Amino acid sequence: MIRIISDVGKNRILLELAGTPTSEDLAHASRELVLALPRLRPPIDVMSDVSQLDSLDGVSPAEFERLGLMIQAVGVRREVRVVGRSKDGALHMQRMTRMFRHSAHLAFSREEAENVLALR
Repeated sequence: MIRIISDVGKNRILLELAGTPTSEDLAHASRELVLALPRLRPPIDVMSDVSQLDSLDGVSPAEFERLGLMIQAVGVRREVRVVGRSKDGALHMQRMTRMFRHSAHLAFSREEAENVLALR
């Protein structure tokens, strides 16, 4: 599952990834992102919650990269990845984003991620 939530007040996109997302999940998330991005002002903050992610084996790196490129095209000011205690989800995201030479600050909870975004 992939969910996209835009927070206009905080000028932020929240990406929630859980389980083992599929190409269909990614296509749906891309459509949600197309609707959400025009409501925000560049550059935006991005919070990715992968604490419930098991694997990204259900999507190709190219498909996942397109989603990331859509976000990067708007302009990203800060990015925080909520990894929780899920080593598997964090490792899958790290491998995937490393291919695109992209990194994010890691946080163990959404509260910690909120604090990181508030400090910068």
